[in-house]
Amino acid sequence: MLRITSGSHRGRLIKTLPGLTTRPTTERLRQSWLNSLHMRLSEARILELFAGSGALGLESLSRGADRVVFVEENPKAAQLIRDNAKTLGFQDQTLVMNKKVEQIPNLLKEEPPFDFIFADPPYDRGYEDLLLNEWAWGHLLKEDGVFCLESAWRKEGAHRPPQGLEIVRDERYGDSQLTFYARKAEEGTPTT
Repeated sequence: MLRITSGSHRGRLIKTLPGLTTRPTTERLRQSWLNSLHMRLSEARILELFAGSGALGLESLSRGADRVVFVEENPKAAQLIRDNAKTLGFQDQTLVMNKKVEQIPNLLKEEPPFDFIFADPPYDRGYEDLLLNEWAWGHLLKEDGVFCLESAWRKEGAHRPPQGLEIVRDERYGDSQLTFYARKAEEGTPTT
């Protein structure tokens, strides 16, 4: 079980799958991740990839986000996210897609861009490169949106940003690394 750390549902528990089927984001890392975005979470639209227990998205809803689309390949984990959302009263603000992440860009063509995209893929399986180099960020992420990627910590630093994105923050938490990417301002467009 995981605990929601803040917001309207602070202290409520989220069920997780037993064993090592999923690797839930630690409470400390989840808090740091969301605290850095706190002022912008109100009414945000979020896409959570490799959702596992859905803790990041559910915590975001507790902090005022408007809608979360969860993507989780494991059918048992996807059902658990649905159950947790219903228990917390968030079922009308969530969509759980029991799909492979590779299928998602085509399935989300009709969705408006997201304010935030969270990804916590299995480490060392090549998903970071897939997300950074093969996704159409201009369609999926709002102009002022942020893509947050958790990965294994690397001594050489952050992942190289793909065309159209830039690293705005990169931090180490134990064996994990959080890298925040934002869309680059188009040439001639003033930045804030």
